[in-house]
Amino acid sequence: MYAPPSPAAVAADAASSTTTLDAIAIDSSAAAASDGGAATAISVSLQAWQPDSPYARRLRAADGKRAYALYLDEREAHRDSTAFYLDVADILFEKGERDLALRVLSNLAELGIEDRALLRVLAFRLNQAGEPALALPILQQVRDMAEEEPQSHRDLGLVLAAVGQEQAAIESLYTVVTGDWDRRFGGIDLIALGELNAIVAAAKKPLDTRRIDARLLRNLPVDMRVVLSWDTDNSDMDLWVTDPNGEKCYYGFRDTYQGGHMSEDLTGGYGPEEFVLRQPKPGRYKVEVNFYGERQALLTGGTSLQVLLFRHYGSGQVEVTPVVLRFKQAKDTVLVGEFEVR
Repeated sequence: MYAPPSPAAVAADAASSTTTLDAIAIDSSAAAASDGGAATAISVSLQAWQPDSPYARRLRAADGKRAYALYLDEREAHRDSTAFYLDVADILFEKGERDLALRVLSNLAELGIEDRALLRVLAFRLNQAGEPALALPILQQVRDMAEEEPQSHRDLGLVLAAVGQEQAAIESLYTVVTGDWDRRFGGIDLIALGELNAIVAAAKKPLDTRRIDARLLRNLPVDMRVVLSWDTDNSDMDLWVTDPNGEKCYYGFRDTYQGGHMSEDLTGGYGPEEFVLRQPKPGRYKVEVNFYGERQALLTGGTSLQVLLFRHYGSGQVEVTPVVLRFKQAKDTVLVGEFEVR
């Protein structure tokens, strides 16, 4: 059973090591400069990802309402296929049929009401569609089903922030920061700490942070941030970011000459993995994901991934572009998109 240590224990750890506070290689003076300076011009372009099954090709060739009719025709043959519902919803979103896409997605909850992987996928898609309020009760259910997994608390905290419940959000994230988690989830506490501080800094009214050790309260804004999460336990996904110098930041080369930093390699499932760069030089930055391997059967016709591409993270000008895609087999590599810095 999960039992978080006291805040005093966390403070003792912070006092004995600078790792927590300096994990993303930004000092406090640089952070302050980033807060006050002019924003770097950064744009994001995405690599289109489309399912290529026969039914997906048929639906893609039809107009919106006709595509839904084709979905109804195909549904009986694919009734138990989660990949089918994900593919159809994606196509309907592309065609601007938002309500129909949300209706199709709702089938996932009915298929696997006690399957936290399916529920996570559903929440990812709803959040990507700009419906965090619909994702919230799903992630509350996931948290209750898997309290021993820090990702459950982190996912819930981020959606709480998205619906304006910042106080509850930082409390959920602080659970991740202070938790005594399985060693395969190493490094998630540092990522959650950065997210907690960004929420505190962006809140429109002061939040109650008395429970949080003051030495852990420091916002560290960055101009470029990429976060990868996935839904399948015991799976290893790797985030790669290649900068204009040609350096690829990944688990085997975590710190680049330019100052890019990759978080710890989480090989046991779910992620997150995070890349941050405080002040990117002009040029293009390629974001890729590699499916290194998995050690369990995939119930969703593949592993679903969520990639969040942030610009000006931790500042009042933050922008985020979410991407959800799916891998069918190990050793695949997918180009997610690119940042262009001018």
